Amino acid sequence: MLRPSVAIVLAFLTPLALAQGAGEQAPERVVAGTVSLVDGDVRFLDANQQARRPNARDPIYEGDSIVTGSGGEVHLDMQDGGYIGVRPGTRMRIVNFKAEGAADDSFLISLLEGSFRAVTGWITHSGNRRAEVQTPTATIGVRGTDYEPLVIPEGSKAGEPGTYDRVNIGETEMRTKEGSIIVRPNQAGFVPHRGAARPRVLERIPALFKPTRNEKRFEGLHQRIHQHLEERRLQRVKQIEQRRLQRGKPGAQQKSALDPRPEQRRQQQREEALRQKRLQEAQKQARQREERQAEKRQHMFQKQQDQARAARKAEHQERRKRPAEKRE
Repeated sequence: MLRPSVAIVLAFLTPLALAQGAGEQAPERVVAGTVSLVDGDVRFLDANQQARRPNARDPIYEGDSIVTGSGGEVHLDMQDGGYIGVRPGTRMRIVNFKAEGAADDSFLISLLEGSFRAVTGWITHSGNRRAEVQTPTATIGVRGTDYEPLVIPEGSKAGEPGTYDRVNIGETEMRTKEGSIIVRPNQAGFVPHRGAARPRVLERIPALFKPTRNEKRFEGLHQRIHQHLEERRLQRVKQIEQRRLQRGKPGAQQKSALDPRPEQRRQQQREEALRQKRLQEAQKQARQREERQAEKRQHMFQKQQDQARAARKAEHQERRKRPAEKRE
């Protein structure tokens, strides 16, 4: 795919990162996710242009940039339960990432070059425009989905410069000043680099989207993530609440949806217990239906076997009767 030099990319990002970090002195860095896999040449850069080589289980923070070499790849477990696989030859930045389990959770990712594949977590379930990927030519609104944005810069020989967006599950919305389109499963959208253009859905998914040697990690991942997503969100709410209690910050005037009153917490627990009970009952009914269907299939099979044996027996008796009739 795209093959930028990491050294050149780091030099390019220096003024950008410094400009974005100027005057920003947050008391504590917000963890956006943790590293699940590192393969090849990968660098993280903070807002002050301090580069580091990540290792498995290292955190990645809000505001960090990611640069991968021509053979580099890094996968991230995000705080909202989602998963991102950053592909080779990519420059991107996690502009913001808030995943506290509340309705105002959001993320914004800036993709300058290259590609990543992502399975979203609970942030995209709110149905509003709080989950976006920005590129030099378009904004991609992300809904509960498995999607792959890709940016080819001007002057690259990889293909026509612009923003591409492939959807595997769910849907995304590609937007420019000229209009917007919805990209659905097994489709790819495109916005060219030059000229004021409305996004369009391509006739076929371009060959630019190439799986990496770690692509098997995405097989069945969407189902596995969303199977336990609500449980992870509630765990995250509890984690944030405990952290605030330890700091001694949550006063009566500071309480929010993440720090509900005891009665509200008990109500949430009752609702979760009811949801689990309904889920178990639904699973039980599904097993019972499957058992009844299996019994029915076995009964039908046995009936067919009995009919076949009866037919063979009747045919055998008929053949034995014919010689006796001839003799008479």
